[in-house]
Amino acid sequence: MDCPTCDKSLQSERGMRQHHTKVHGEPLLNRTCKGCETEFYDPKARRKFCDNCNPNAGEHNGNWTGKREETTCKRCDETFEFYPSDKKGVYCPECVEASSEFLGEPYYEVHEIERTKKVCEFCGRIIDVLQSRADRYPVRFCSHNCLSLSLMMRDASDQNVYNGNWREVRRRALDRDDHRCKNCGATEEELGQEPDVHHIVPVREFSDPQIAHSIDNLVCLCRSCHRLAEIGAIDISTGNSNS
Repeated sequence: MDCPTCDKSLQSERGMRQHHTKVHGEPLLNRTCKGCETEFYDPKARRKFCDNCNPNAGEHNGNWTGKREETTCKRCDETFEFYPSDKKGVYCPECVEASSEFLGEPYYEVHEIERTKKVCEFCGRIIDVLQSRADRYPVRFCSHNCLSLSLMMRDASDQNVYNGNWREVRRRALDRDDHRCKNCGATEEELGQEPDVHHIVPVREFSDPQIAHSIDNLVCLCRSCHRLAEIGAIDISTGNSNS
């Protein structure tokens, strides 16, 4: 393959692309958009659409700067702009800031609401949570940070657990679930990586970890849904939220 800039001959296309990036300081276009058929560069060579055609980017994204709409505040009749979403603009920012003046005190400050104490499984901190929340799903961590650190430490310490037939069963689970999250439907292409493979019944509840690696005990989840499953916020047997 010849470099299009300096005509140097390389043994392979990959070598030519690496040469162009390192020597000329600019990566070559490596993808063709399925929407407009223009060529563009993707460092991971996985994207199917350019930024202009991506259904989740640019003007297609609800938070795009050009998507602001104008409406009238229902309280003060002043005109304001907002980003459209599943909720319509009702009050302007000034009225939202002063909401306590016309909406009254928050319900939880006026009424006595039953609460319970829980201990964070990672840091040991005692947290005060609503009893209704504790009834819906187990409250195991005090924060997303403790949950994330717990998952990281578990992955690092459980290397002996994930041996044997784990790699093969994991691959079968990914193929069965079509390499997409079974809760939110996000695909491998949308995530930019393979979804996590989650144990429905945790490995810690089995005397032999290899028994936990049953295909029927596995479900593919994106990282966000995986975290929700770890704290019991979603019912992974049906893929529906408990809230």
